[in-house]
Amino acid sequence: MVSLYAEAPDYRPTGSPARDRFEGIASLDDAARAAVVYLREYEATGDTVIRNDAVRILRFVTAMEQGDGEFVNFIDSAGRLNRDAPSSRQSMSYWAARSIWALGEAVRVLGPQDSTLLKSMRPVLNRAVSRMAEEIDAGRLIGGSTTATSEALLGLLAVQRADTANALVPLATRTARLLAAHSEGDNKTAPWGAYVDRAGVPWHAWGARSPEALAIAGSALGHSEFTASARKEADGLWGRFLLAGGIPSAVTPNGTATWYPQIAYGIGPIVEGYLALAEVTGQRRYAVFAGLAAGWFLGNNPAGVSMYDEKTGRTFDGIDGPSPVKVNRNSGAESTIEALLAIQKATSNPDAAEYLHYRPVGNQSPLLANVPERREYAGPGGSRLVLRRGPAGVEIALDDQSVGDNEVAPRDAVAGSDKPSTPITLTYWPAANPVETSVANRLASQWNQEHPDVQVRVQPLPAGRSSEEVLLAAIVAKATPDVSSNVSSALLARLVRAGGVVRLDNRVATSARLRERTNAAMLASLRLPDGGIYAFPWKTNPMMLMYNVDLFKAAGIGPPRTQSELVQAWHKLARDTDGDGRLDHWAMWATLKTTWYERFYDFYPLYLASSGGRTLVNNGKIVFDNEAAVAALDVLRRGFAEGVLPRSNFALGRDPFADGTVAMKIIGPWFVKELTDIKIPSLHYDVAPVPGADGTDPANRYAFADLRSIAIFSTTRYPDAAASFVAYLTSPAADRMLIEEASQLPYRRRLATDPRFTASLAKWPTLSTYANYVERSRDLDLDPDVVEIFDLLSEAYEESAIYQTTTVKDALAKAAREARNIVNAR
Repeated sequence: MVSLYAEAPDYRPTGSPARDRFEGIASLDDAARAAVVYLREYEATGDTVIRNDAVRILRFVTAMEQGDGEFVNFIDSAGRLNRDAPSSRQSMSYWAARSIWALGEAVRVLGPQDSTLLKSMRPVLNRAVSRMAEEIDAGRLIGGSTTATSEALLGLLAVQRADTANALVPLATRTARLLAAHSEGDNKTAPWGAYVDRAGVPWHAWGARSPEALAIAGSALGHSEFTASARKEADGLWGRFLLAGGIPSAVTPNGTATWYPQIAYGIGPIVEGYLALAEVTGQRRYAVFAGLAAGWFLGNNPAGVSMYDEKTGRTFDGIDGPSPVKVNRNSGAESTIEALLAIQKATSNPDAAEYLHYRPVGNQSPLLANVPERREYAGPGGSRLVLRRGPAGVEIALDDQSVGDNEVAPRDAVAGSDKPSTPITLTYWPAANPVETSVANRLASQWNQEHPDVQVRVQPLPAGRSSEEVLLAAIVAKATPDVSSNVSSALLARLVRAGGVVRLDNRVATSARLRERTNAAMLASLRLPDGGIYAFPWKTNPMMLMYNVDLFKAAGIGPPRTQSELVQAWHKLARDTDGDGRLDHWAMWATLKTTWYERFYDFYPLYLASSGGRTLVNNGKIVFDNEAAVAALDVLRRGFAEGVLPRSNFALGRDPFADGTVAMKIIGPWFVKELTDIKIPSLHYDVAPVPGADGTDPANRYAFADLRSIAIFSTTRYPDAAASFVAYLTSPAADRMLIEEASQLPYRRRLATDPRFTASLAKWPTLSTYANYVERSRDLDLDPDVVEIFDLLSEAYEESAIYQTTTVKDALAKAAREARNIVNAR
């Protein structure tokens, strides 16, 4: 149960007070919004405890529906419905709209993995949507409110994100059109684009979610006019708030502001609206404005008090004023929920997070009609940000010059700080291959245009035997770049041991991007013993079994699911095509080379397909002497022993899969671009998971990630600027470029189902299938001796699989014994 209030100083939960006629002890209004908080936190963290809390709240939400799509709001301490109070009666009003929002978010976040749960909740959502449609089609706002209508629209759009072909699109479009018609004034005329319930009534900050809902609708529904409508209030009215130095609680039709009380419910929706516009338009200034607005929660307000307690999550009920300014230290559910909704989003956006601790300089302007042309905001370390009025709204000024929509200087280079105010230069080493160098140059060029004070110089990794050797040599020579994006997990532990890289999860920009992009489970194996993340997980190449569709069809087989089926496929696909009595076409090729990284394409993917996610080293202990390793080596041994894996290496520069010599290979998505570039019309291929050992539960099958990360080197003079650049390289826009240009996958949660990437993934055949395994992959262990451990496994592979001079179990036992000696000698 979500309690209504908690009164200072002990914050014991209490029910509705006498002034509200004792409505009850809990409300659907609060519970539905709390469900959204829990669902989004589960999405960000993967924490099943949070998921279960969300489900419990959602069950309360569905229980309050009365069988016809309408809801009752309050219950008393005995669980009885309050059907009499105007704020609780069965209706299609605020609490119903928020229920649609919560249930829509449940469809989006929980998705297919909780189909049974959603099956029980979907009828409630369907009835509520049908009842909502009656209001919209009659031209009525939900509850007569732009707030309630916006929140119901957010629910429809959440469902649309989960299913782009869903039947709610027409209703969402009609709702957005109705909402867009409620804007009053324009950029020059009061109330400056404000969304109001009806003409002639004041705009209220409380629940001002129209810009957020319309911005998302514009993108999701393909109607740019909705995004333009969202910008009316954001660029007009909200822009005046930024220049005035505060956010009022209400604005009359003639532009007169009422400044108090200020509450979380009046701040949070503005933060979320700005961030929605930043996402949809790509204009980073909106994210900066969101950070400035969200600063209210952290002490950048007239009282100078942090309204949000980061330790407890509790939020004070507001600021009364103006004389005297007084903080209401009670903590109602609405205050805490609205703060959490805003802070979840702001701390997941690097640009917003960077400006959370900036506060306006000078006195607040009381008259919105007469705000100053410029307003300075002061940040940590003496940094500052100057906003100024521009033709289309508020712009960011840098060194007294107005800059474009996206131009924002990172903290290391902000004018007025104790850091350099002249332009600084970062050196960035991407991989030397042409595709990644091209992507790096394009992103750096865009960055340089948007960040005139921080310029990036791209220099592909110098030639060398491997990236690992080049970067380690650069550390010894103290010639490292500021940033490099070709850091493997095999290298990372060595770089950390050498003190060569900067920790990233405690930097504002990279911490925010990690939260936006990943979850706790995705980061767990990437943390060093001190718990830190020292390289940003950038892209992943989950290894899958690529197979020639036509050759498989001719052999009468489908892709193998188990390792026994794999051996059978090897036999059926091995052929002698020239009649000389020797096989010259095979099912697969396993290289005879014993270089450590060659095991990425045979033993290690086969091992991870059976190990349930177990890698080679766990907490400094060798753990690969197990049945999954035995099965992986043994299937390779059988292939060589039975003559269906070739005991030869193919000529350099020739790919035996591309020319049809072999019918399958274990490979990552980067190979898709190679196949597309060489244009073989007769080649039809698909991909499937690497087969696991017989009896392996498919739910426990993992792919090898082949992860590449981005590191900031400790020699940099500008770690904050470098962190901002890393966050830029891993933004949604940059990730789309990586997919589209390189057929490579960002290490990003829910990539396969995120509608922001659907079109990019569809550009390449099979890439959507690869994307399903981004979160079901395991990489190399972050162990400084992992290369030596793979060398030992390569020796075991050579001895037991290729030449069978010893048994598989003995070879693995020997490798494990020698690996333990290496680890124990540290």
